[in-house]
Amino acid sequence: MVNPAYRLLLGMIVLLSGVGFRSAQAQYGPAAEAPGPSGTIFSSAAYQPDYSAQQNYNAEPDYYQTLDQYPSGYERDPYYGSGGESEMISRALPVDRGWAYDHPMDGLFKKVVQNSWMRLEYLLWKAPPGNQLIGAELPSGNDPRLPYAIEDPDGTFNLEAREADLGSIGRKGSNGIRGTFGIDFNSGTIEAIFFGMKSDHSSVSYGKSDLMRTNFSAADLINTNYDLANSIAIQTLLDGQVSLAGRRFNQKFSVDYQTQAWGVESNYVINTERLMFRTYYGAGGLQIRPLVGFRYLKIGEEMLIKGSFEDQAATATTPVALFETTIDSATNNKLYVPQAGIRMEFVHPWFTISAEPKVGFGVNNYNGSVLTNQFLSAADPTHVTTISETRFSPTFEFGVNARVNLTENFTFNVGYNFLWANQIARPGTITYYNESSANLTNGVSLQAQNSLDSYTLHGLVIGGEFRFP
Repeated sequence: MVNPAYRLLLGMIVLLSGVGFRSAQAQYGPAAEAPGPSGTIFSSAAYQPDYSAQQNYNAEPDYYQTLDQYPSGYERDPYYGSGGESEMISRALPVDRGWAYDHPMDGLFKKVVQNSWMRLEYLLWKAPPGNQLIGAELPSGNDPRLPYAIEDPDGTFNLEAREADLGSIGRKGSNGIRGTFGIDFNSGTIEAIFFGMKSDHSSVSYGKSDLMRTNFSAADLINTNYDLANSIAIQTLLDGQVSLAGRRFNQKFSVDYQTQAWGVESNYVINTERLMFRTYYGAGGLQIRPLVGFRYLKIGEEMLIKGSFEDQAATATTPVALFETTIDSATNNKLYVPQAGIRMEFVHPWFTISAEPKVGFGVNNYNGSVLTNQFLSAADPTHVTTISETRFSPTFEFGVNARVNLTENFTFNVGYNFLWANQIARPGTITYYNESSANLTNGVSLQAQNSLDSYTLHGLVIGGEFRFP
């Protein structure tokens, strides 16, 4: 008798032999007796006329590329069996268009960059204070820069003095930089401008040899250290009236002048064909375009005067020991100016020549101070007086410029710029040279006053302009 367990095992073997593994050919279906093409791992689906899958697609951007599949081209490793190419595939991805390439703001940002430009320029500008006197006028009306008679220790007018001025101050100029960033639109151009000047230091000084008499006598050779001839004087008013009051300096005299300016402005240059204005799009022709904008300008200046005096000659009625006088005048101006102008350009494919006048009407918020120490005598203490006001201030600027196109995106610039502002507080004009007869020993003498002047800043401009591709 056959063991039941043996019968069960034999039945399982028969069953498995009926549903066992198919041959390699049978794996590809009854209609395919050989493997498909190398590199293909998907079989085509059978056609079913009664079935149609619903498919919904969103409209894709124009710049998307079709996502296709390609054979990788790599050979199959023998370890994984026989065959030609590997079944690994490659997919072509869309072209990388930068950050947020699928965002609407990307197109706007790209257009702004493509229409932007930047200009960087070196400035060699100067702002001289002019031929201002350091002191008051003479009663005679003569030019105090020329030698005039002064009273000597004996009370006779047989010595000479003269006043100094600021004519030699600020002639060399100082270095600066100006940067401009602009964006071109169909309706016009927006510009943002910044400039800054390095502090300009100028000085004039006279030593003991410059303050001595040119024709010496025997007495002069004995008392050369105390000679008053050819001394520098600071004439003052007396109670507001012209007089010969003032101070003499026979040992040394110096003036140190410092000026600095910086500012920012923003302008909108308008493309228009109205009135006399003409705008040509592209290279070639004469362009005349109006502009409007706003300017902030800061001007700071300081004048430091030092002089020494000594009179211990044997003939001196009242000998005076050596002492040093200090006068320090400082001003600070802040201008807020709306402005308008015209930009005229002759545009050629190789170069551009332009001229640009601008006129502004704004306000100047200024302050100033005058410090004196030992002005009337060695016993005269330190006095400080100040002013602070806001006044109407007009401005005018004119610039000419020539730009040569070196490449498609870079130009070389050279030009000249002139800037004028009125109602500006300056150290030489706010100083009121006056003495009070009530106190000629240690009273307040030189004071700060609301006396304003014009300011001029001009010079050479050299730089380059870069347009973003």
